[in-house]
Amino acid sequence: MKVFAEYFVEGGVIYRRNTLLQFGDCWDLIGSAVLANPGSAEPTSLVSEDLLASISKFHQRYKSGEGVQSDHWHEFSPDSTMRFVEKIFNGWYLDKNIDLSGVVQLFNTFNVKNQNLPEAVAGIGEDSELLFSRSVYRYFNDKPTYFGFSNEVLGNEMLRKVAVSIFNNSSDAVLDIYDRDFSKNSFYHPMYVNRAYAQSHFQKYKNSILAGIVKNA
Repeated sequence: MKVFAEYFVEGGVIYRRNTLLQFGDCWDLIGSAVLANPGSAEPTSLVSEDLLASISKFHQRYKSGEGVQSDHWHEFSPDSTMRFVEKIFNGWYLDKNIDLSGVVQLFNTFNVKNQNLPEAVAGIGEDSELLFSRSVYRYFNDKPTYFGFSNEVLGNEMLRKVAVSIFNNSSDAVLDIYDRDFSKNSFYHPMYVNRAYAQSHFQKYKNSILAGIVKNA
């Protein structure tokens, strides 16, 4: 897995957004995930000119030609959550082993980089243009999309509104494996999936949402 993302430091706050998890050398879109906030993955270097050109082509193809800026795009080391996202899309939790080839987009309900989620939620300040990416649903491109907002996000009034908006504005193709009523869904963070996948109470979720992600990928 190779990881690329936009990285910003503003007012002493670190933001990461528009993360791309690339498997192999292919730039075809596999799907997307929308989670809570960026965690422990750290930038390792600015992307090369060749990589920036590939990211730019990806944006032109899947993000309506939105531009990319070289001083914001970095390569990152993958963190454990990204590995769990990989296991969701390659069917590992369903006893499959799909060889992923392409890109999974990783979005978050808010973009403050802090692996301590309760602390990150408690420290949310003013709504800067970097804080939220409310329109990410435009970039799902009818591909399988995993919503794993987590209870910390859903228990926060402001963040829940962001999550609901992203979900409700998603296409019918994306929402096909979910209940259209937001409140009737479970939105498990990948870390919880990794802990609970073998437990009996989790089998229904595995056979619906996780199976739906893999089937549609």
